[in-house]
Amino acid sequence: MAVQNIFKCTGNEVEIIPDEILQELNISYEEGNKEALKMSILAKKLKDYNNKDYCSLPLCHTVEAESFGSTVAFNPDVGNRIIKYGIENIDQIPEMEKIDLKRGRIFEVLKAIDILKEEGENIVLNITGPISVVTSILDSQLFYKSIRKEKEMINRLLSIIEDSIVELTLKAMEQEVNIISFADPTGTIDIVGPKVYKEMSGKSVYNILKRIEDNITGNTVVHLCGKTSTSLESIGLLDIERKKVEGKTYFEMIENIKKEEKDIKFIGHRCLKLNKAYGEMIICKLK
Repeated sequence: MAVQNIFKCTGNEVEIIPDEILQELNISYEEGNKEALKMSILAKKLKDYNNKDYCSLPLCHTVEAESFGSTVAFNPDVGNRIIKYGIENIDQIPEMEKIDLKRGRIFEVLKAIDILKEEGENIVLNITGPISVVTSILDSQLFYKSIRKEKEMINRLLSIIEDSIVELTLKAMEQEVNIISFADPTGTIDIVGPKVYKEMSGKSVYNILKRIEDNITGNTVVHLCGKTSTSLESIGLLDIERKKVEGKTYFEMIENIKKEEKDIKFIGHRCLKLNKAYGEMIICKLK
């Protein structure tokens, strides 16, 4: 597959939370991002507001980066963003440690999952891929410069991030979330280029998926962002199989195929956010 044939994303990366919802719930935007109970209440409200079949957590893509020491600005108008990187110098990498799932906002997200599961809600957990995490804890210019000059350090950092993402994913599987939505928006082949993707970005994503593969059960399926799955396919790390599946929404289709095929692990080549009924499911199999 050529780079130009990579899946074109049309879903909104940032979901803006309407002010009227926050006012109705009497929850501040920052509280909804930081406190498990209020996070769960807000996630349920957004599910109804957006007419979705599931609650989506976390409410932004900065959770992993914040756990690695980056500073986040909470902004309800444009979404959350990184205002200070967790790593300002490559020499800091040896001091980095895995994400601690028992503290901070990531702990609150996991607590919110438990709350929603007890209430019988369907849950999609969004997990950010390794390059997108790297470029949220390290300036992107420094990252690309260091790929050439400090490759060993960058590989060391990626190894720590991979370990953290694997641990987070396995924890979510223990909690039996319906879907783990995996995306690495700044690390796909059309962004980093074929050479970097094959040698580093795609390899890192593949490492993560391969490590979690044997732990995926019928309770949870991993949905690969279309750009991520087509990028992996383009360098020969993934095969696909098309299967007709019924369902009025994409989520309903996913739930139906989970019942039909108990050993399904990865699906992709679509956008979960659009929640469209495509008529067929694209099953992804790692090589």
